[in-house]
Amino acid sequence: MLLFFGNKIVKVEILDRNGSVAVSAEKGFVFPKNIESDDDSILIIKGTSLREFPKDERVHVVATTKAGDRIKYPGIVTVSLDSQLNARILKNRDTEVLEERRRYFKIKVEEKGRVLFVVRDDETLRFEVPVPMEVLDINIGGVFITSDYVFQQDDMICIDIDLFVDYRLNAVAQVLRVQKDPDGTIKGYGCQFQGLTASQEDYIGKYIYKVQFAQRQKEMAREMDY
Repeated sequence: MLLFFGNKIVKVEILDRNGSVAVSAEKGFVFPKNIESDDDSILIIKGTSLREFPKDERVHVVATTKAGDRIKYPGIVTVSLDSQLNARILKNRDTEVLEERRRYFKIKVEEKGRVLFVVRDDETLRFEVPVPMEVLDINIGGVFITSDYVFQQDDMICIDIDLFVDYRLNAVAQVLRVQKDPDGTIKGYGCQFQGLTASQEDYIGKYIYKVQFAQRQKEMAREMDY
């Protein structure tokens, strides 16, 4: 089964046998938290004038996370009324990630941060003094950083970034890409956040909005000067 831990489910859809959206809900639903267990995982959607299905009808459940990822699960309808629909999510290998739909654009920044430790080949290296780094861009999915320390692809790093005066983002990120120039000099590292909480996602979103707003204000001021 696939589920993006730490990413809040903000929307669910039920697809019929033809792949068409039969039910869509952004509220009034309960997505199962036991998706990784052996117990039955039941999605419950409540509403009005819901499309009704025969009991045991095969459907697909599409869950959209706050980060914008869409995950499709096979399911079976267990209860179907015009006011409530329950679907049992089947735990097999047919789960898939659909096209990513990001809610926040990547933005250019210049923020200081620190790397607290790195996990490489199942070994953890903890730094007595955190390794300085600089964040050059950020979105809700990850960051691009530079550092004098040489990281490797697939390293898992724990980072601290001061997004706000009163908020420090402490998160784990995986190094997906080591970016080099034509001469082979390392220019930076593309990293993907792992297991962000809903609160952390909210803070990153607020930070991106704050930076974008400030950038728009500067652009408007420059236009007024002309």
